[in-house]
Amino acid sequence: MGNTKLTWAVSALLLQAVTTAQIMPFLTGGTAAGLGQFPAHVGINISPTVFCGGTILNNNHILTSGSCVLDSGNNLTAASQLNVRSGVVTIDASTPAVLVDRIFVHPHYNPFTFENDIAIVRTTTPFTFPATAEPNVAAAELNGRIAAEYSGCTVTGWNWQTGVATMALQWMAVTVAPRAECNNMFNGMVQQSMICARGATNNNAMCLANRGGGLYCDGRLTGIASFGFGCGQNASTTVFTQVRYFESWIQQQFTRTDIPPAGVTPMPGITGGAYSMFNLSMAAILFATLIITILR
Repeated sequence: MGNTKLTWAVSALLLQAVTTAQIMPFLTGGTAAGLGQFPAHVGINISPTVFCGGTILNNNHILTSGSCVLDSGNNLTAASQLNVRSGVVTIDASTPAVLVDRIFVHPHYNPFTFENDIAIVRTTTPFTFPATAEPNVAAAELNGRIAAEYSGCTVTGWNWQTGVATMALQWMAVTVAPRAECNNMFNGMVQQSMICARGATNNNAMCLANRGGGLYCDGRLTGIASFGFGCGQNASTTVFTQVRYFESWIQQQFTRTDIPPAGVTPMPGITGGAYSMFNLSMAAILFATLIITILR
């Protein structure tokens, strides 16, 4: 990997570690969604200060990003720490939550390049799908087709802040960005298994707390928000994991019986144990200092 691509990849990863005091966690420029308008969308509390989106696949599986359930040291979060909230348009501490039984992250997820940024969360209790015309909870339909450049699509997300009751779930119209243009913007990081979408202006953009949420094209789940969260401050383009590349892997997770343990997972391209993690930690400190300086 070239130096420029590696620098941007590490920067993109470490940017996610900057606190919400520096990056406002909003879906900017969105429109309030009605109850049942996006019945597959869920909110996942990873910890008191980390929030992600997700999408219901069936009665006890949720699709999200691997980067949501792995920390900056590539440690898998304990399933017991996650809470899933569904069937609502606003979230606060009193919103009923479903607990998580186990987490399956793609074995080739790369935290430096965000390749294979996908994970399946299995809940302890099944979702109930009401048999109504517009259910509040329902499974998403996966999009197995290519979404053409400039196609009109939709993203969803909550305006979430730590300790504050959220605004209503919002949606925002986006278009599929040309791959060459997006790849240039992200210094060659955009792989074939990824897709880019952008808001109409820099004031229409996704933010960090909506990572793991869905990109819907023609009403079907097409992508999982992975990286590039301009948050309306400097860019409107977000990169998504393309669901169609992982349909077989997704299906395989439904029947798994193992329980992946929380804690350290292999770091692609990194060897040397504590020494390598020391280098990564030092890079995180230096980069976080730079970002804070820029945002002041």
